[in-house]
Amino acid sequence: MSILQPNSRRYFITRLGAGASAAAASVAGMRRSEARVPDDPALRAALLEEEMALRKFHQSFERAMDKGLHEDVIGMFADDATVVFNGGVFNGRSQGVSRLFRDRFAAGKSGGRMEPAPGFELAAGQQQDSVAVATDRKSATAVFPYSIQVGEPFETESSLAAMARLHGEGVRTWWEGGLYRLSYRKDADGRWKIGRLEYDTLVRADYRPGRRYALPISVARLAMRFPADEQGPDELV
Repeated sequence: MSILQPNSRRYFITRLGAGASAAAASVAGMRRSEARVPDDPALRAALLEEEMALRKFHQSFERAMDKGLHEDVIGMFADDATVVFNGGVFNGRSQGVSRLFRDRFAAGKSGGRMEPAPGFELAAGQQQDSVAVATDRKSATAVFPYSIQVGEPFETESSLAAMARLHGEGVRTWWEGGLYRLSYRKDADGRWKIGRLEYDTLVRADYRPGRRYALPISVARLAMRFPADEQGPDELV
C-alpha cells in the first residue's frame, strides 16, 4: 500500500474524470508515437489521431459505467471479447461479457466512479496511463487507472436481507483501485472495439464517499462457473 502526496490524489481523480486535457494528451501521445514509429510525419499524425480516438472511447466507457448504462458498455466490445474480473474469465459479448455487466455488475451496483479511499491511493507510478497503437492502425493496447465502487448482493435469505432488497439495498459495496489493461481492434466497419479487458485490482477497502477513514478488506475470488452460478464466469483463473 502506498500513500501519495496530496497533489497526487487530485491528479488521480482528474485522470479518472474528464481525463487529461487534449493538449497534454497530444504531447504525451506524440512522445510515445515518436518512440515507436519510423520517422514518417504522416504516420505519426495518423497514430496520434487513433490514440486520441481511443482515449475518447475509454472516456465514453467510463461515463457509461458510471451511469449504469450497461447495454452501451456491452456494445463497445468485439463479438469474441474477453473480460477478466476477480478471478473469472467472461467470454463472448453476447454471453459472458453481457452476463458480467448486465447481470453481475447491475446486481452489485458495480462500476461507478468512486474517489480513492483515504490512505489507499495508488502509487504515482501506477497512475500513469498509456496507449500504444500498432503501425497498421488496426489494433492497440492501453492501460488506464480506475477507482470504482464494487459490490455483491448479500447471499443470506434472512428477513432483514429480504426487506433490504425490497428497498433496493441488500448489497455489500466497497472501493477498489487498480488498472484497466485493454486490447483493442477495429471491426469490419473500422470502429474500435474492446477485444480484452482485464481488471487488475491492486487495492480494496471498506469505504463510503465522505468518510475520513477506510479499512482494508479481502474479497473472495469467483469460485463457481456458469451455469452453476447464473452470473458466473465461463472459466476460472
